[in-house]
Amino acid sequence: MNLKILLAFILLPTIVFSQGTSRGVASLKLPTTPFIGATGESFIADPTALQSILINPANITSRESYGVMFSHTEWIQDVHTEFLSTAAPFRYGSLALSIANTSVDGLELRTIPGPPIGTFNTQSTSFQLTYGIKVTETISLGIAPKYLYEKIFVDEATGWGIDLGTLYTPPVEGLTLGFALTNLGSLSAFRNERTDLPSQLRLGGTYSFSLDIVSFRTAAAFSSELGVSVNHISIGTEATYNDAVTVRFGYETGYEYRDFSAGVGLRYSIVMIDYAYIPSSSQMGTAHIISIGFIL
Repeated sequence: MNLKILLAFILLPTIVFSQGTSRGVASLKLPTTPFIGATGESFIADPTALQSILINPANITSRESYGVMFSHTEWIQDVHTEFLSTAAPFRYGSLALSIANTSVDGLELRTIPGPPIGTFNTQSTSFQLTYGIKVTETISLGIAPKYLYEKIFVDEATGWGIDLGTLYTPPVEGLTLGFALTNLGSLSAFRNERTDLPSQLRLGGTYSFSLDIVSFRTAAAFSSELGVSVNHISIGTEATYNDAVTVRFGYETGYEYRDFSAGVGLRYSIVMIDYAYIPSSSQMGTAHIISIGFIL
């Protein structure tokens, strides 16, 4: 592998907040919606939500309306992510189609020490189809196959992955439990060797309750990056006033440069606007995620 390709492989895992040892397609480890980012990826159990299907495909199971959402993420070191998803319920469950693209611009190209001879970009794109169905009154299942494409300078790779998830509603009012295996699969070789996707096991629970016109949801989750022995514990909460204004907070362990996150959401009629703020330590910078969604 020559120097310019090696440089991209070194930089890409670093700029995604040092999220453990990447096994390939490091962009799959980034939170791509404001809800996921603001609540620390803690809502493994989040029925009907379009914003959280990337951490558990079963989260789309109980959706009762059409929806579309677009989000834009500004990460550190010129990393950008665009995410578009649309969902629809039908007689035998719910479907969502999602497209995500993460790019890193302006990477300097050198063949020998000294001034760069130019710049190049990296691209990582995924296409995901999510299907969820309620099999009993208490159990829901979700599955999400995905196609992946990655390009670093002139080298390209493609691959397939799959997410699997379930939700369980125990006989406790307001409580929902979730379990998911995400990013199972592999990527073809850029040059010599195939790589596995950054697979994760996730499990957690969500408790919901209301006080007059303010509703609250609190979640806790455990996740494990399979194959690299990195574990995370996360907690998150959101409070919504009159179905119009929402504030969110999250906290995660196990990451070198980030832990706390926060966000806000506004809803008027069929329009929803959400924002997440994710600071990092050691002068790594701050991430911002903003989205606009429509419930039809």
